[in-house]
Amino acid sequence: MLPKWVGGLIAFLYGIAVGSFLNVCICRLPEEQSIVTPPSHCPKCNTRLKGADLIPLFSFLLLRGKCRYCGAPISWRYFTVELITGLLFAATFLRYGLSIDFFAYIAFISVLIVAFVVDMEFLIIPDQVWIVGIIVGIGRDIAHIIAGSDNLIEIPLPFTEIALPMLPSIVGIVLCGGAFYLIAFVSYFAFKPRDEKALAEYEGAMGGGDIKLAAATGAVLGVVPAFASFLIAVFLGTIFGVTLIIAKSLSNKKGMPWRTQIPFGPYMVTGSVMVILLYPQLQALWNAWMQFITPG
Repeated sequence: MLPKWVGGLIAFLYGIAVGSFLNVCICRLPEEQSIVTPPSHCPKCNTRLKGADLIPLFSFLLLRGKCRYCGAPISWRYFTVELITGLLFAATFLRYGLSIDFFAYIAFISVLIVAFVVDMEFLIIPDQVWIVGIIVGIGRDIAHIIAGSDNLIEIPLPFTEIALPMLPSIVGIVLCGGAFYLIAFVSYFAFKPRDEKALAEYEGAMGGGDIKLAAATGAVLGVVPAFASFLIAVFLGTIFGVTLIIAKSLSNKKGMPWRTQIPFGPYMVTGSVMVILLYPQLQALWNAWMQFITPG
């Protein structure tokens, strides 16, 4: 058997290759373009890139962040996405080994990275993200059942003694997606502007992409871990969101803006990745906190 660090290195190399493909998805999905055709090319001079131009991480470094053909600068985002994908794949392997969960989680992490970057830049979460997430979650449950793990959830039917066996992913989709839909429904009316012009442009306090991403998160992580990731997302979103609003108000010198668009997807992604990699540690931290604040 190979040492675990060797497996982690292989996962890292595989991850940076996947990260290169994720960069294509990040560029093309918001524009509703095919991720298959045309082949990779420079967005400035449209020259088709050769194999030597597409080696993950190394091509960017060797070319010093510039196009080989026209000299146009290449965004550091390409290098960063490849590196982070590789590191997360390696970390997931070291956490789960070569298992069903490893393959499910790296697939989900891949689409989460796309959601993170696209939501940051365009304030949208592509539908492909939640669709893949739901497929991965259901597929993971089925794979566990085939492998002999009985992880079905018994859902009692009202007014009967019958319990309906259900995949955890389905329960996660319904409860997590439903919870976010309820929050979006309530917050729509809670923050609804009175000005008619503002009302015409108002789309609600929470985007539909966040609701779908919540459903996909519930499908992959399960209900309790998914809600733990949402709690982390709210905590991070509050800290960074308030900081961003204060920074904007100080730079514009116009006071505190009442309505500011802040993408919530990146915080949901961060919470999900933290739960995937650190759930036992997060549980221990939560238990320690509860003991600290509980009298006696």
